[in-house]
Amino acid sequence: MLAILLRNPLVAGGRISPGAFLRLLHRELFSRPFTTLPSSPNSDLAASFFKTSCGLSPSAALAAASRLNMKTTANAESVLRILASYGFDKSNIALMAAKQPILFSFHPEKCIKPKLDLFIAAGFTPNFVAKLFTKSSELFKASLERKLSPNLHLLMTTLGGDLKIAATSIARNTWILGFDRKKNILPNIETLREHGVAGANIAKLIERWPRTITRESERFSKTVALLEDMGFDPSKETFIRGIQVNVGLAPPTWERKLQLYRSLGWSQEETLSAFKKCPLFLLISEEKVRKVVAFFVENLKWEPSRLALQPILLSFSFEKRIVPKYAVFNILSTRGLLGTNMSFSTLLRMSESTFLKKYVWKYSDTIPELLDAYKVKSDMAVAVPSN
Repeated sequence: MLAILLRNPLVAGGRISPGAFLRLLHRELFSRPFTTLPSSPNSDLAASFFKTSCGLSPSAALAAASRLNMKTTANAESVLRILASYGFDKSNIALMAAKQPILFSFHPEKCIKPKLDLFIAAGFTPNFVAKLFTKSSELFKASLERKLSPNLHLLMTTLGGDLKIAATSIARNTWILGFDRKKNILPNIETLREHGVAGANIAKLIERWPRTITRESERFSKTVALLEDMGFDPSKETFIRGIQVNVGLAPPTWERKLQLYRSLGWSQEETLSAFKKCPLFLLISEEKVRKVVAFFVENLKWEPSRLALQPILLSFSFEKRIVPKYAVFNILSTRGLLGTNMSFSTLLRMSESTFLKKYVWKYSDTIPELLDAYKVKSDMAVAVPSN
């Protein structure tokens, strides 16, 4: 287009201003219909393969073909046969073809099959393996020797060889299989062991909060030492929860959290004491904290700092747990049916099934409004137990 314009007599003779030249260029670009370039034979071949063999729509097949230079379908057909033999169904294959068409250029016996065999040999079901690699097809790109095999072994060993737990952890955090374990994971695990953290708690940390174990080693080590200085017991589960919170909060965020509780009347000692009891309470949003504290102050006449003794109460759902249970508590206590020793915090900690049985169903005949007061969730069976 630019070459054509430069051959224009006005342009070539220098008799057109820059502004006029730009307007002319704009007109040529946007007033003429665009034509598509003819597709190459290779592109047509790939598009046909993705449409016919992988089940992609014509547009999706063209998009996949544009990302892969396919001169013959022989290799792609071999990859397809390997995947089908390991239980990948049509929907799995279609998803993989759309996300990672380059996989069909990989050597099936060297790059595809060994990685699937790794997980099958570890004890995972073909159905799990197919779902895993469909969801995270980039695993096929990871090195078997340097990443997949040693990382899977590390996970299985750390998680005690429990296939169910390992499957859940891997499905949630597939990325960890491709992580450089030597950089942070292994040093951080060693730090935990040196400080006396039990293997079961290390497993819980990896299972529940795997990103924590991949944090920069120097900061991780400082966090572990800090928690010990604060009086955390490395043998308790609260220790790994404290690590997760401390490592996950940037210093400015940590300071904002402390400022929030100072504004509610908590001393620094009360906040740190609450942190030791229930580390995860520092992850609760400011909006929810203020809402819960205001509720306890207004309805139960608690001083804000009293919640520091039971920080777990801040973590309960305000709409689904605190408010409904308080409605029942208020009705029963007003009628003298709870006794003087039953506190609201005790009821709040109680499991929902126990609470319903002891304080709702028990009085539902004589106080039918309890059910309405509790606002039973729509997905809960409301049939009164036969006994």
